[in-house]
Amino acid sequence: MDIYEFLPSKCKTDVCYYYQRYFDSACTMGSYHPLLFEKNMVKHLNLGTDEDIYLLGKATLPGFWTIHCRA
Repeated sequence: MDIYEFLPSKCKTDVCYYYQRYFDSACTMGSYHPLLFEKNMVKHLNLGTDEDIYLLGKATLPGFWTIHCRA
């Protein structure tokens, strides 16, 4: 599963959502709750390269299909 711009690339903007023109840097940096933990977790789970994140804003995550729960 690929996600884009959750970990901001060099193209970072203050646009909150791709579907509306609402600008607020807090959406990217997280002022309403500590997004740093979430962003660090996504970076840790990333299967792609650091260059993918920096240049494309793209993180590749393993997805739920890789999780095996014991009954």
